[in-house]
Amino acid sequence: MSTEEKQQRIVDAVLVLIAKYGAQGTTTARIAAAVGVSEPTIYRIFRDRRAMLLAAADKVWLQRRDELEAFESSDAMDYLRKVSDSHTAGIQTTDVSYYLHELVVAPPTDGLRGHLREHMINEAEHLAGILDEGKAQGCVRQDIDSEEHAWRIMSVYWLEAMARLYGLEDVLLTGFSTRLFGTIIDGIAVRDE
Repeated sequence: MSTEEKQQRIVDAVLVLIAKYGAQGTTTARIAAAVGVSEPTIYRIFRDRRAMLLAAADKVWLQRRDELEAFESSDAMDYLRKVSDSHTAGIQTTDVSYYLHELVVAPPTDGLRGHLREHMINEAEHLAGILDEGKAQGCVRQDIDSEEHAWRIMSVYWLEAMARLYGLEDVLLTGFSTRLFGTIIDGIAVRDE
């Protein structure tokens, strides 16, 4: 088995354990037992528990981003509409919110909050880049602040994630968040005169 395959087995075990015990209860002893190896063996693959948790956070984040963007779009506005629909639909079927919540509330010594912060900043920068592309394409208003509107979109992502986490899907994901996304997206669209 390659090092990459071993890393993947460990990361998969970490995610199973986070779902069962939370990040704090995901100990190296439990990880090793879940993988079927000794603790010293997992330390040959990852330098420490934090590295395992960071790899799990990266996997969840990247998997969700891939799911979000599994579509073709004709321009930036089409992309924004599709990504908002994708987020609303996907958040109801994925456990990403649970994993990210567990990772962000892990003890500060685990260093996960800062790592996830960087992922969120990168995601907002990605969205701001899409908005800038839309300005160049002529479908997004030139006068909007791309960074601010990227964070507005991110705030709806968070609302939907919290709705899922707190069992409020029937209240917030049945139209409210879609209308909120729509208000943001319609507000930045170039209007035909």
